[in-house]
Amino acid sequence: MIAVIIYYLHTLFAIFIFARTFQKDGLLQAILNIAFIVIIFTVGWTITDVFVGLIVSDQGYLVNVAPGSFLNGLLRLTGFYEPLGGNMVKLTPKDSVALIVITVVEVFFYRFFFSINKQKRNNQPQSQIN
Repeated sequence: MIAVIIYYLHTLFAIFIFARTFQKDGLLQAILNIAFIVIIFTVGWTITDVFVGLIVSDQGYLVNVAPGSFLNGLLRLTGFYEPLGGNMVKLTPKDSVALIVITVVEVFFYRFFFSINKQKRNNQPQSQIN
């Protein structure tokens, strides 16, 4: 579930950036911005997956959780929950943690990247804008 939400947020962000860039700079720049976002996401996810793999195990973690508890219901929503029978549950959060890390890094990067472009455009003399 976490992965689906993160993919959905990235899709909405890409559509927003495409529409905004298309209105201000044209179709080619909008397509280039989408390609840039896709490349940053794929390369960034690969890099964060390597670093998260140093901390979080690929095999997951065995946890003893009561079947009717609130924690059990919450873990089912996360998407890295696998029931093994009885009270044992296997958690494999590596991909979700890597996606969360890359999303946080991207928020700061895109906030900086798109604010720099806006500042450059505002500081140009009027004759260069047209």
